Amino acid sequence: KVKEVRLSKRLRTHPVCLTSDGALSLEMEKVLNAMPGSDGNAKAERVLEINESHPVFGTLVKLYGSDQDKLKDYAHLLYDQALLIEGRSIEDPVAYANNVAELLAQ
Repeated sequence: KVKEVRLSKRLRTHPVCLTSDGALSLEMEKVLNAMPGSDGNAKAERVLEINESHPVFGTLVKLYGSDQDKLKDYAHLLYDQALLIEGRSIEDPVAYANNVAELLAQ
């Protein structure tokens, strides 16, 4: 879903954000896909940026060596969170809600 995951230099309070590389920005993708007659295939090269100062980053580091399944759940959750912060819709809101509930219950 993303071209790259990198540490962020811009984030202060949020754990993640979505940016783009290349000629097409996320905003331009949104505009082009909303135009009449668009096939919806304009895609920016998405980059998920992670705030290494946020407590979530420490959790990800711990999970990397111990629980790959839970790490995958966190990655999906953080990607969906970045989409929501950008004002985008997520592919599966029910799966997102279930994932949040499951992680909160632990």
